[in-house]
Amino acid sequence: MLEVLISAALGTIVLAGVFDLYVSSSNSILGQTNVVQMQAETNSAKDFMVRELRLIFGSPTITTTTNANDTISFTRIEESGYSSGGNNLTNPGTLNDSNKSWKVNAFAPTTSGAYSVRIISGQGVGELHPILSNTASTLTLSDAGWTSLPNTSSLYYITRDKAFRRQADNTLRYQIQSGSFNLLAANVTSLTFSQPDPTSVSVALTAQTQTIDPRTGKYASYTLSDTVRKMN
Repeated sequence: MLEVLISAALGTIVLAGVFDLYVSSSNSILGQTNVVQMQAETNSAKDFMVRELRLIFGSPTITTTTNANDTISFTRIEESGYSSGGNNLTNPGTLNDSNKSWKVNAFAPTTSGAYSVRIISGQGVGELHPILSNTASTLTLSDAGWTSLPNTSSLYYITRDKAFRRQADNTLRYQIQSGSFNLLAANVTSLTFSQPDPTSVSVALTAQTQTIDPRTGKYASYTLSDTVRKMN
């Protein structure tokens, strides 16, 4: 009888040890999974912002939504080229680029707003007009048309206004024109934009895991930063 009791006690001790090992392993796997997921989402969000900010036209506007300098509004270059000539001045104004093969109405207005075409250099420099529609190689303007008709010297950009911001619910969001702010990443506890010089934009963000790490009893955090040099 004594031997049976001793065996049962030893078995209980072994089972308790196995259970403790299982709980420890489960907590470790859960904690690591949360960290990997958070880092992947944060890296993806940062890389997307870098790609967008690299194509800024002109100077961005950095403002505050929740914390200082957590919002950036900018004009992004979507397309560029030189006019191939043969454009209409008005009724409606058009711009041709025979080197393009755009999808029809790729630059037509959406519920978020319209694309714009602006002349950067050459004939018509400084003009800016909203786009109504496009064919494979022709843009049609939606306003009164050109004041100075572009020719083959005219370098143009097609642009749209965009923005990134951090909101009070710790979400990082992305806006196109006047559309809604779409979710880019969650659990972002800090986001800061700055412009160290006229050709660069810096971004720093910190994110945390969605749940507390059971091993430490705390949220794990992750900080990334980058400085983007504008391509134009």
